[in-house]
Amino acid sequence: MTYNTDRKNMSKRGKTWWFRKYYRDNTGNRVQYQKSLQTHTLTIGRKRHDEIMGRWDEVVAGDDFDWSWEGEHNRTTVKERRLDEVVERYIIHKESENLAPNSIKRIRYSLNNLINHLGSGFNYTSIKSDNIDSFKLAIGKSRTPAGVNVDVRNVRAFCNWLFHTERINRQLPIKQLKEPDRPPQYLTEKDIKAIFSLDSLTDQMKRFFGFYLATGLRRSAPFFGHMEGNWLVIPADAPYNKSKRELEVNLDSTLHKIWLEMIDVKQQWEDQGRLFDSLTGKLTKTFKSAIRECGINDSQHLHNTRHTFAVREWLRTNNIYMVKEQLGHSSVAVSEGYMKHKRSRIAVDHPSLMKQVAEVPKTLDLVEGVQVQGYNDPQRLT
Repeated sequence: MTYNTDRKNMSKRGKTWWFRKYYRDNTGNRVQYQKSLQTHTLTIGRKRHDEIMGRWDEVVAGDDFDWSWEGEHNRTTVKERRLDEVVERYIIHKESENLAPNSIKRIRYSLNNLINHLGSGFNYTSIKSDNIDSFKLAIGKSRTPAGVNVDVRNVRAFCNWLFHTERINRQLPIKQLKEPDRPPQYLTEKDIKAIFSLDSLTDQMKRFFGFYLATGLRRSAPFFGHMEGNWLVIPADAPYNKSKRELEVNLDSTLHKIWLEMIDVKQQWEDQGRLFDSLTGKLTKTFKSAIRECGINDSQHLHNTRHTFAVREWLRTNNIYMVKEQLGHSSVAVSEGYMKHKRSRIAVDHPSLMKQVAEVPKTLDLVEGVQVQGYNDPQRLT
C-alpha cells in the first residue's frame, strides 16, 4: 500500500512521475517549481524527489540544475552561469563563515583578477587547468611568486567550492608557484630594547607590544577572548581567528592587567563610533613607525612579534610540539616554518636565553657502561 506521504510534492503524468512544489520568491509572489523525475517507478521517483529537496534552498535562490538523472556525469551540477555571478555567490558564502572584512576584501580582489583575465561572462563550468595556468602567467609578469600565490590560493579555494557544491564535475589540480625558501623574520633582543627605549612611544603602546611579544597572539585575537581563571581563551569561532581552533594562553597578573586595558581601549574606540579595524590599524602603523625610528629592517611589522615569540619559545623549550600548541597551528609542519634558523644563531640574537641552549660537546659515551674501543688509536682505516 502506498501512502500519500510517500508522494508529497509528487504527481504522475501518464506513466512518468513529476516533482511539483510551490514557494514564495523575493517579491512574495507564489511560484511553482516542477521537474520531470523521468521514471515510472515510485521508489526511484522518491529518491530523485529527495535529491531536489536536498538543494531546495538553492532552487529557491534561483539556481538552475542539471539533475543527476539529466546530465551525462550522473551527478547534479548547476547549469551554465556567468563567472562574475557565481563569484558573488561565493563571496556571500565566505561572509557567512564570519571571516574578517580584510580577508573578504583580499578574496574578492583575487577573484576579480580572475574575472578580468577570463572575462565576466566566462562559463565557469568549462574552467580548466589551462585557464588557471594562463592566469598565473598573466599576473606573474608584475608580481613576485609570493604575490602570485596569494591569488592562486584564493582561486584554488574558489574552484574547490565549485566542485564540492556540484557546480563543476571535476576538481582542478591547482599548484602554487615555488617560492624562495625564506626563514621567518624575528626581532632580536637588541631590536626589542631599542623599541622599548623610544621616548616617542607611549607607555600604553609599549605595554600592548609587550603583550604580543609575550603571548605570540595575532593582532586581533586578544580583543575577542575571555578569561577563565588565569587562562585567556580565544574561541574557535571568534572574529579574526584565522586558525579556527580554540586558543588558550596562560597569563600572569601583569599580562592580565594589560589585556583588561586592551579591552577597555576597544570599548572606548567603539563607543566613539570608530571601526575595530582602525584600532588594529593604528597598532600596526605605530609599530611600523617605531621600527623605522630605531633603524630596524623596514620589512619588519607587528606580526613579527608572533615570529619572535615562536623562535624564542623554540629556543627556550626545544619542543616544537609545545610551540605548535601555543601558536594554535593545525600541524607541526606549519610550526616547522619558524625553525629555519639554527638555534645557535637565535641564541646569539637573544643572549638572555643563552644559558638554556649552550652547546654540549659531542662524545662517544653513548650509553652509561658502554665503551667504544680504539677511538684513541692513531691508525687510519684502510
